[in-house]
Amino acid sequence: MVQKWWKSYTSWFVNYSNFKTVNKKKGLEYFRDKLFISIPLLTFFIGGIAYFPSGYVAIARGELFVLYIDTLAILALVAIIFINKIDFDTKKIIFSYTLFVLSFGLLLHLGFKGNGSILLYTTTSLITLYKGRKEGINWVLTTVVLYIILLTGYYFNLFYFPFFDDYDFEVLAVVTVNNVLFNFILVFSISFLIKQLHQALIKENKLQKELVIKHNKAVLARQKAESSDKLKSAFLANISHEIGTPMYGILGSTDFLKELHKKDKESQEYLQLIEDNGNKLLAIIEDIVNISKIESGLVTLNNSTFNINNLINSVFTAANSIAKTKGIQIKNNNLISNNEALVHTDKEKLTTVLKHLLNNAIKYTEQGTITLRCYYKNFDTIEFSIKDTGIGIPKDKLSAIFKAFYQVDTSQKNALHGAGIGLAIAKAYTEMLGGKITLENNQENGATFKFTISAQLNKS
Repeated sequence: MVQKWWKSYTSWFVNYSNFKTVNKKKGLEYFRDKLFISIPLLTFFIGGIAYFPSGYVAIARGELFVLYIDTLAILALVAIIFINKIDFDTKKIIFSYTLFVLSFGLLLHLGFKGNGSILLYTTTSLITLYKGRKEGINWVLTTVVLYIILLTGYYFNLFYFPFFDDYDFEVLAVVTVNNVLFNFILVFSISFLIKQLHQALIKENKLQKELVIKHNKAVLARQKAESSDKLKSAFLANISHEIGTPMYGILGSTDFLKELHKKDKESQEYLQLIEDNGNKLLAIIEDIVNISKIESGLVTLNNSTFNINNLINSVFTAANSIAKTKGIQIKNNNLISNNEALVHTDKEKLTTVLKHLLNNAIKYTEQGTITLRCYYKNFDTIEFSIKDTGIGIPKDKLSAIFKAFYQVDTSQKNALHGAGIGLAIAKAYTEMLGGKITLENNQENGATFKFTISAQLNKS
C-alpha cells in the first residue's frame, strides 16, 4: 500500500517537473539526479507532518527562532518541488543550503543536545549521495570553519550562546572535533559504497549487453536453421551452452560481491536479485538443452536402483520452500511404503518430471493448495498426480499443452515466465520411462496432471 502510494507520488513529480525531457545527463550523474527526486519529496512529506506540532511547541515555549527557521525550510522545499522554472542543479544548491542553515541554526540555538548536530550528519550524507564526494567534503570543511569560529568566539568571549554554559572549552572542542571526524567518515563511506555499486552496475550492464548481442545472434541463426529440425535443435543446444558459460561467471562474481558487501543491506538486495534471475536463466538454458537433445534423438536412459521415497521427499522439500514464499500449501500424500521404495529406473529424468510439474502448479496457483499423490497402480507401475487450485487450462488448449515453446495464456502475468517447454520435457521423459502423462482439467478450480512410470524399466 505504502510502496504503491510512494511510487505514484514520485511518478507525479517526475511528470510535473519534466525530469525525463529536461535532464540530459548520463551515467552516474543521471542516477544522482534521479535519486535526488526522492530526497526532497520525502523531506517535504515528513517535514510537513512534523512542522505543525514542532511549531506549536516552539510558540508555546517562546522559541520563535525555531519556528522561523522551520518555516523558511518548508518554504524552500515548496519552491524546490513546485517551481519548475528553477533548474535541477539550482534546486540541489537550494536544498543543500536550506538543510545546512537549518541544522547549524538549530545547533547554535539548542546546542549539541538538540537535533542540530544530527541534521548536520544527515546533510553531509545526503549531499554526498546526490552531489558526490567532492561536494560532501566541501560541506564538511565549511562545518570545520564554522566550528573554528564558534570555538574562537567562546574562548575570547566574542559572542555568547546559551549552550556555552553546558560545556568547558576543552569539552566543546572535543565534541566539535568528534563531529567533524564522524562527518568525514560518513562522506568517505557513502562515496566508496556508491563507487562500488556504480562499478558493479557498469559490469552488469556490460554483461547484459553481451547477452543481448548473443541472443540476437541466436535468433538470427535460428531463423536460418528452421528448415531442419535437427539442425535447429543442435543449434539451440550449442548456443544455450555458450550463454550458460558467461552466466556462471556472472553468478560467481555475484557471490564475490555479496561477500565483499555483506554488511550493506541495499547491496545485498540488488546482488540477490542478480543471483535469483541468473539462476532462473540457467534453469531455462538447461530446459532448452534438454528439449534440443530430445528432438535430436540424443537422449538415452541411465537406469539405476534407488529409494524412490527419498527422491520424492527431496523434490517435495525444494518445491515447498518455493510455495511458502507465495503462501501456498503443498501436501505430500505418498502412499509408497518403505518395503516398496526400491525401484530401478532413470532417477534424473523422474526428478526432472516431478520438478517441472510441481513448479508449473506453483507458478499458476495464486492461493489454495497443491497435492502430490504417489502410489503403486499395479505391481510394477507407479502413478503420480499433482493437483492444484490454480487458473486452470481452457478446454480448447488441452491438445496443445504438451507442445514445446507453447504457453497456455499469455494474458496471465504468471504465464510470461519460463520458456514454455517444461511440459514437453515432462511428456517426453515420462514416455521414455515407460509411462504416459495425462491432464484432468477443471478451469475454475485448477488442473490435475497424472503420469505413470514403469518401476521395473530395463531392470537387470
